Amino acid sequence: MTITIEVVDKNAVNLLLELEKLKIIRLLPVGSLARKGDSVQKKEFKAIQIDTKGFKFDREEANER
Repeated sequence: MTITIEVVDKNAVNLLLELEKLKIIRLLPVGSLARKGDSVQKKEFKAIQIDTKGFKFDREEANER
């Protein structure tokens, strides 16, 4: 849902910025609103798999670093 809001109070702006940090809302610059039919660019995530069978964590060695 897209809503245009005119903010007239600095405290309200700070509140909106805090809500954005909590990922409750997303603030977009003027003119950046996506039109219907625009495609969203997907990001590719590549993961690796490491075999940790037989690995023993040495806390003393880690603390030395």
